[in-house]
Amino acid sequence: MTNPRLTRRSAIALAVAGLAGCTTSFGDEEADDDGTDIDDSRSDHESSPEGREEHIPDRDIEPDWESAAPFRSWLLFDTPVDGGNRRFDYTEQFPDTVDLEGVLPEFTGLGLEEVDGHLVQGFTQVFFGSFDPEAITDAAADAETAEFDDIYEGYAVITETLPDETTRTVAVGTDAIVIGDDYEARIDANLGYGDRLEDVDPEFTHLFEQFPHETTITGEYDAPAGVLEMPEIYLWGVSSESPTAEEMTWVFIFEDEADLSEETLSDLEAVAGDVLEADREGRTATIVGAAPEIDEEMAPGESD
Repeated sequence: MTNPRLTRRSAIALAVAGLAGCTTSFGDEEADDDGTDIDDSRSDHESSPEGREEHIPDRDIEPDWESAAPFRSWLLFDTPVDGGNRRFDYTEQFPDTVDLEGVLPEFTGLGLEEVDGHLVQGFTQVFFGSFDPEAITDAAADAETAEFDDIYEGYAVITETLPDETTRTVAVGTDAIVIGDDYEARIDANLGYGDRLEDVDPEFTHLFEQFPHETTITGEYDAPAGVLEMPEIYLWGVSSESPTAEEMTWVFIFEDEADLSEETLSDLEAVAGDVLEADREGRTATIVGAAPEIDEEMAPGESD
């Protein structure tokens, strides 16, 4: 059922899950929304949004948006990726090795010190903080690679031309900068005008309620690719104080309670380098432990 041996690639992916988008998704337009190739054999769920919606379990729970971490209102259920698993990566903590050059448009004049949080879902990035849309729009007007287009719900919409001559849309508000073609849907969701991920699937609300941290979080449908071969997993997530924290909390939600046995719980412990706690309740399993140990037998650069 499982693959308990963590390869170098999968261990690193779990250990820095909250910055997976920062390190792999920037400009990578040939990956699905978890940065990996889609494996249709991993789940019986239909790949379309409608197919996913048909398989949502009946859970009586609603998010408390007033107390929820702000990034959650920007998450969408709809995806432009065929077979996408709605993966999201959020962090408020940035390792020293992270560089925003080439990520945030140069005309914004912003660096890590002005960013309070970063969210990646699909091909879209959202940077959180306190920004000056008017000043950034003026700077864009002076830049040869940017052009102001319009105002959408208070967000200045700017088209930026990249060095390879492709373009991307940047929507700048006082609280967030959205980079992605679905900026309208993101803004609508944040304002409560459109469906959010948790509005469609309350299993994600349940997932968030299991986490002890709000500062670095990853979540997605299905089992973590390349780590656990368990099609019975409906969705999973991991949280920690930072992407490089020594202790992490993994949560796995199964489709059927009968699939979550003590043996299965033991198999799930493979995600942690050193398990401190392992519990199951109903369809939910929680593993608390150290970040995964990297397979030292695998040579640098080798992948599974």
